Amino acid sequence: MDETIALPDSVRILNASFIKSHIPMSQAIGLMENAFRVLSEKSAYVPQRVVMNTPDDSMAVFFKPAFLNRFQRMSVKILTQILDAGIHDSAPNQNHNHATIKGMVLLIDMVTGSILSVSDGQSITALRTGAASGIATSWLANKDASSLALFGCGAQGKTQIEGVISVRPIKKVYLFDLSTDQANNLRDEMKAHSDISFTVNPGLSVLKEVDVICTATPGTKPLFSLSQVKRGVHINAVGSFRPDMQEIDPEILKAGMVYLDDAPACLKESGDLIVPLSTGLLHLQDVMGELGELIAGTIPGRKSPDDITIFKTVGNAIQDFFIANQAYNQSLLLPTPTLINLTS
Repeated sequence: MDETIALPDSVRILNASFIKSHIPMSQAIGLMENAFRVLSEKSAYVPQRVVMNTPDDSMAVFFKPAFLNRFQRMSVKILTQILDAGIHDSAPNQNHNHATIKGMVLLIDMVTGSILSVSDGQSITALRTGAASGIATSWLANKDASSLALFGCGAQGKTQIEGVISVRPIKKVYLFDLSTDQANNLRDEMKAHSDISFTVNPGLSVLKEVDVICTATPGTKPLFSLSQVKRGVHINAVGSFRPDMQEIDPEILKAGMVYLDDAPACLKESGDLIVPLSTGLLHLQDVMGELGELIAGTIPGRKSPDDITIFKTVGNAIQDFFIANQAYNQSLLLPTPTLINLTS
């Protein structure tokens, strides 16, 4: 059997290694630019995600669909998240020594209803989230940005760094995490980038010299204040995907230019926005709009080197679609790791 040809009703199983080796960060950033443009143009149908918890609240299950008629394909991401394993989204499950977030992305042919591929959800989530910060940084950060601070050195940490260093000449990276071991592990993982210096938990005073900040924690209160950051900083706020979670000081949001990945989802799901909006510290008119609108040229971006810019993302299924679709297309050109015929 020739594995480079998809058989009727066959499913390609694309594991993490396949995705990492066939979709480089530079390509993923381009895919996310397309994804955000499609999202803001309303040319994709992306229903609100469905989240269900187990009766004891020990695990959450996420269902995230996206439909794109242009490709006559849809995707569904199914994720599970263990909720009692500490504050880091990638911290090992204390009971099983496993990552706390796992899942898969199904790519489906909308004409035949056939499942085309099953892709590793954890690697797609990390890649597309890092690429989202990369494209936001490309559009919003100062061109000469050379330093980065990362809060949260878990599953999202590496791709957050990779996304930013793909678009800006970063020379210094400061890693912040409650687990020094986890931060050290990420530093060691990034040692291939020998032209960049990495410092673990140096203290918040360094933020006065940091050009880009990425926050990827499930924190419930702001990680730093407006007075602690420099003028002109760009912030990628990746955590806070629930109303009870907060990473960014409302005063920073008030003082800055705020861009969202998906306005309805961010306003419904993220405590970064819900809390200050509910208390009157922030108003809807303080939000510039969606990143896709900036990319399309319908809203303005940074006007001055001293502007503070913030990209708030809760993640959107259209991002998963673009990565899963590209992975499937790549698999048609090469022998795929696993091919299953569901009808046999």
